[in-house]
Amino acid sequence: ATSTDGTTFTNKFSGDSSGTTLNSEKYIIPSTNARYVRVTVNGNTQNSYASMYEIDIFGGGTVSDIDKFGIKKLYPTKSGGEQWFMNMNDPLSDSRFNPQNTITKNPDGSWKMKSTKVRMAVYTSTGFDPNNIPTLDHSVIASKGYMLAPNDWRNFEMTQYVKVNTSPGDDNFSPNGRGGRHTGDGTPPVGCEGSSMKGDVFFSGKVRFAKEQWHVSYVFTNLKTATSSIEDKWVGIKFIVYNFQESGKTVVKTELWLDTNNNGNFVKVDENVDRGGWGTTGGDCGGAPDQIISWGGPITTFRWDTATDVDFKNLS
Repeated sequence: ATSTDGTTFTNKFSGDSSGTTLNSEKYIIPSTNARYVRVTVNGNTQNSYASMYEIDIFGGGTVSDIDKFGIKKLYPTKSGGEQWFMNMNDPLSDSRFNPQNTITKNPDGSWKMKSTKVRMAVYTSTGFDPNNIPTLDHSVIASKGYMLAPNDWRNFEMTQYVKVNTSPGDDNFSPNGRGGRHTGDGTPPVGCEGSSMKGDVFFSGKVRFAKEQWHVSYVFTNLKTATSSIEDKWVGIKFIVYNFQESGKTVVKTELWLDTNNNGNFVKVDENVDRGGWGTTGGDCGGAPDQIISWGGPITTFRWDTATDVDFKNLS
């Protein structure tokens, strides 16, 4: 059986051993995408128990689960799908990356941000022009599945390594996507471009998810303590968003994973599924009051506030 989340497993193969050999036997399992594999072995008519001494898994896939920075991908990249990796040598030469504030290179090759209001935008490969967004009606956008173009960021895995050097108070890293610019005075329809799903990781070690129905109208999940303070050390953050079908309905799952030891080992610290019933202001942008943000958006953003000195690297 295989699973993408370690909780819900789908059976992929069942069979019987020949019972005539002490040598290894091979079983062909249909090709499938999974992060977890569960093997269940039952006894036979002679014994009520079973033993496994060795399991060898032979895969025929050619897609690497390690990205260009040597960081493990938690989910495979869609064939032909959008990808972006930070240019660590010269990020300002990348037209798809807009830090919107001054960044400087550190001696170790990482980069430093000293702004207290950070919104580092990443565009798709076809670029971003807000004038090309055909409508800000969320019911229409939801039916199409995208805000600007079919290759908008919809199901994505954002990765960042960050180090909070100085902050006068607790705030959070808030990687986000599924919308466009977050501008205007907060009054629809202008604010309707600013929809987003966010994963908040506080400097104190708490986490939560946010749904921005429009800019600015939020709902949040409850805060959870995921770890101790993440200040003064390198920490990896992965924020994941994807749609899936449940009882014939499109729902949205968000996940937060942390590498608190800077060793590449990411641990899931929170997850949430928006099945509806979350939020009340979606009607201001033409959607349902609890409109599920199931569409892609042309911008993903690495966001944080308050901190006066943050180092970052290996964004993707």
